[in-house]
Amino acid sequence: MSRTGAPTAQRRTTLQPLGYGAIALLTVALVALAVSALGVSLVVAGGSYDPPAAGLPDPGALVVWGVPALRLLTEIAALATIGWLLAACILDPAGKDGVISQVGRVDAIRASIAALIWSVLALMQMFFVLANVLGITLSQAVNPAVFATYASDIPATRALMVTALLAFVVAFGAFITSTIGAQAGWLLVALVAVALPVLGGHGAGLGDHALAITSGVAHILAAVVWIGGLMALALHAMRRDGSVQRSLQRFSAIAIVAVTLLAVSGVANAYTRLDTITELITTGYGQVVLAKALIIICLGAIGWVMRDRLVAKVGKSGGVSLFARMAGLELAIMAVAVGLGVTLASSAPPRLQTAFNSFGETLLGFAYPPPPTVLTVGLGFRLEPLFLTLGLVGAALYCIGVARLRARGDKWPWGRLIAWLLGIGIMVWCTNAGIATYSQVSVGLHMFQHMTMTMLAPIMLVLGAPATLALRALKPSHGTERGPREWLMWFLHSWITRVLTNPFYVFFIYVLGLYGLYMTPLFGWLMGSHAGHVFMQFHFLAAGYLFYWVLIGIDPRPKPLPYWGRLLMLMLALSVHGFFAVAMMMASTPLASEWYGVVQPEWIVDPLRDTLIGAQVAWGLSEIPTVIVLIVIAVQWSRSDEREAKRFDRQADRDNDSELTEYNARFALLADRDKQD
Repeated sequence: MSRTGAPTAQRRTTLQPLGYGAIALLTVALVALAVSALGVSLVVAGGSYDPPAAGLPDPGALVVWGVPALRLLTEIAALATIGWLLAACILDPAGKDGVISQVGRVDAIRASIAALIWSVLALMQMFFVLANVLGITLSQAVNPAVFATYASDIPATRALMVTALLAFVVAFGAFITSTIGAQAGWLLVALVAVALPVLGGHGAGLGDHALAITSGVAHILAAVVWIGGLMALALHAMRRDGSVQRSLQRFSAIAIVAVTLLAVSGVANAYTRLDTITELITTGYGQVVLAKALIIICLGAIGWVMRDRLVAKVGKSGGVSLFARMAGLELAIMAVAVGLGVTLASSAPPRLQTAFNSFGETLLGFAYPPPPTVLTVGLGFRLEPLFLTLGLVGAALYCIGVARLRARGDKWPWGRLIAWLLGIGIMVWCTNAGIATYSQVSVGLHMFQHMTMTMLAPIMLVLGAPATLALRALKPSHGTERGPREWLMWFLHSWITRVLTNPFYVFFIYVLGLYGLYMTPLFGWLMGSHAGHVFMQFHFLAAGYLFYWVLIGIDPRPKPLPYWGRLLMLMLALSVHGFFAVAMMMASTPLASEWYGVVQPEWIVDPLRDTLIGAQVAWGLSEIPTVIVLIVIAVQWSRSDEREAKRFDRQADRDNDSELTEYNARFALLADRDKQD
């Protein structure tokens, strides 16, 4: 009995590797499940085709149903691309000298194929969206004249064009490169591409558009990383072609962060799209939201209960088979969730756009603020979730790093901790306080925000030396694998950092970028969207950080400038800033009138004077950071000379001052020659 039973038990617990034919059938089944969930939920949420009244534009049932169907297929291709790239650069075993392993190379090729499919599907979706927005048939939308006239003017089609281009770049790049760093770069490009369509979605028209867009982008990024990573792990488990246990251990940490972000952003999405909590029950859209939320909770519970047990069992007999079955179950549930998510993105939410008293307020998404005072500018509050979250996370991670050092008996200067927290506080204040509201309607207050964000916050952040703290607090990984510390070391010594810290590049980005932004229509165009506004703030902060990293940075960098070069660079930057301010003062027309002329509250009676105030702010506010940097450079230079002198003294003690002895002997020899002559 036992002799015949043992092999049977073994057959039941251990599955043979699945062939690509069986995996293809499973993939088709999952896609069919997602499409079915999409179709049912569209009917429930009211996003299905409903013939319009006579005389109204009608793109037809093919277009109306085709838009969400193609969006679903496009997202599935994006999931596969990001999952394979994540596996190639993080989850798979690493090769030597930063080169991906053989398993990683296979995953990179899979990512390349998926990205190519993603690019084609995005282009197809673009034509369907164009037809749907214009209310024309698909045959009319593919007409080159119609496409050339309207495609670049519609945010949704424009985003899909860029997405298709980026996906094609990822497909080509992932195929021809074989280093871990390159695959990580393509992963970042893919994440940008998958987030672009969200920026032109329904969230852009809501009153809380800042929260809606930020939470929407965070939601899609968390979803693609979580689901895509699980897809890659499931295939490896079914094929038995990788180190599943090690990959699962790494993916578990990523999944925890992704699930947490998915849950928080999901709540924020629901808040921005529903007026009351009762709409979760009374509206079809709310019912789909509730169903998706329950599915995510179910998936989170499965992962929480089973993940630790599976990590321990994967290395044992039958463990990989158990994980493959559990991953298949999770992917089936995720397929339904993806279908519901596409429905929510394709259907109009119950919450209507907030009605305002003027067109300018509608563009802003909030009512005009009252005339500025010290209290309203300094203490007001308007949520910018991205920078607030980044600030809180940055402060928390820094404090954790300091606590880890002190717990093991190492010291970390209190001044660096204070500088970092001050920099975080200034950044959060610039983006979430009253100044963030007034900067969108006043050139003068925008310049105050810009100068503070570019000059003052980066100085404090650079003096905090975050990279040095991370290198000391993070534990090194074992073997050839790259952990967070190794990735940081790679970045600090990579060609990317050499370019970013090149004085000519930094000078161009930090100073000459002023003219390219404010002296062209680019400024008004970026102010016209929340994404553009966030991009500008990132530019201000990043440009300032790179500039002051080169001048006074404590963190390691490839080629530090000599101190005289730093002083020269600082003086040049101050001069060009001054010329920029003078050019603004001499302007005969208001700055960015295409934006500030539209969003103009009553208390701004003279836009040209507002521009003049902005120029005066740009002129005067740059003096304070310059003095701070001059003092820091002087102190660092003095300490450098002291360290150099101490080094010479130690060398002299070791060799009995042989250098001075040789120097004196040389002069004595020359003196003897002079006497002989």
